[in-house]
Amino acid sequence: MPEPLGAPELIDLDPDDLAGFYQQASRVSGRDRSLSMEALHLGPDVLLDLPEIAGLRGRPTAVAMVVDDQPMWRAGADLKSLVVDLLTGAGLQVRTIVLSDPHDLHTTTEHVEELRAQLQPTDTVVSVGSGTITDLAKHAVFGIEQQQPGLRMFHVAVATANSVGAYTSQLAVVTTNGVKRTVPSRLPDRLVLDTRTLADTPADYALGGIGDAAVGCCSLADYRLANWCGMGDWEPLSRAVFLPGLTGFLDSEPSFTAGGTATAGAMATNLAAAGFAMSFAGESAPASGLEHVTSHMLDMAADHNGRPIGNHGEQCGLATALVLLAYRYLLAEFDPRPFLDGLPAVDEEQAREQVERVFNELDPSGAMASECWADYAAKCRSWTEHSTEVLALLRDWERRKPELAELAADPERYLRALAATGHPLDFADVPPGLGPDEVRWAFAHARLMRRRLSVADFLGFLGLWTDELVDRLFAEFNQLREPSHRSRR
Repeated sequence: MPEPLGAPELIDLDPDDLAGFYQQASRVSGRDRSLSMEALHLGPDVLLDLPEIAGLRGRPTAVAMVVDDQPMWRAGADLKSLVVDLLTGAGLQVRTIVLSDPHDLHTTTEHVEELRAQLQPTDTVVSVGSGTITDLAKHAVFGIEQQQPGLRMFHVAVATANSVGAYTSQLAVVTTNGVKRTVPSRLPDRLVLDTRTLADTPADYALGGIGDAAVGCCSLADYRLANWCGMGDWEPLSRAVFLPGLTGFLDSEPSFTAGGTATAGAMATNLAAAGFAMSFAGESAPASGLEHVTSHMLDMAADHNGRPIGNHGEQCGLATALVLLAYRYLLAEFDPRPFLDGLPAVDEEQAREQVERVFNELDPSGAMASECWADYAAKCRSWTEHSTEVLALLRDWERRKPELAELAADPERYLRALAATGHPLDFADVPPGLGPDEVRWAFAHARLMRRRLSVADFLGFLGLWTDELVDRLFAEFNQLREPSHRSRR
């Protein structure tokens, strides 16, 4: 029998007391949960302390500044030039490494290798950017350290947008064969969250960050459901650090809706908590469920559909509403009794044909389908191997439902909270604009690309994830969006 929810005590992250946060997490867990990130620096002018932050502990004066080729601003000034001036003005030698891609920069194995080749083990690395640059920098540093046991480089991440939880995650999302995969990485040693910089972020980046943190309203439920089925771990501490910010978001607390540096600080703290939830779990599952895989599917299909890759966080934020509707169906209408005498058999050959049919349309070479089938095949086998745990869950369903309901937010409440932040409520409003057919395709088939179990897999393996159910969820989503639209107007 799975352990109860655990960790009834919630832990609020105070960026000014990271050591205290680690101590509280350790006390709640009953063991040391300190992470390698030494400090968070949050405030309206912490960027001005960057020379001290980057030069601490007698580190070498050579700084490799990692950036992309996009313009960035802070209070009307060019951000990257300001960072260079701050560092050189303190006597530090700065070498700027600009990463770019004519098709938009993403965290690919090729770009990680490109950066790693330009870094020296003696460099102090200062990355200036959002999720992509942060993941590229920390994963390149991680790779160098892996090649030289005992080496510890020093990495300071300057966050330029409240767009992702990557800043405080020991993981990195790296694209391989066109498919996004989460891999072990390392944390920055220090994180600079300058709220003047974050408040000047373009609106879509900021709104994407709202969506990327709000996913916890359903991803924690996927995380727990997989654990109950014997197909994943469960770290109660992840819930304890993630839920406080999610509750504030769902309650539309003023810090999430007022704007300016105050909201930038609240959002930065919430995203940092999401990243720490993943770091404590040692995987992305607490903040990455079916909603993230839906976003990944949209990204994978972008080129095929003749459009740029969309805003990841906003895609996730809206997909969360669809997942919450699936949970509402599961919690209110699912009847386990027909399955208590045995689960439907998984036809792997049929499953493989479905994966190939879906992904070969995007990539006729078969590489994408092969990458996805490797994970989905493992999930099919795991479901069969853990049938005893699944049956135990089904027999105990009524007692387990309240715990799952606590982790899956009410979809109406969720959409009201999303509307209060100014987040898009229609996929068509997610840059560059997503059509209903491609969104439905992504959501309906997202379970086919990843090993991790979600609510779609749970229903799918039971024969309940049907076209009729998917159509119904979209109809309910469209119906629920209207009151939220009106309340915003």
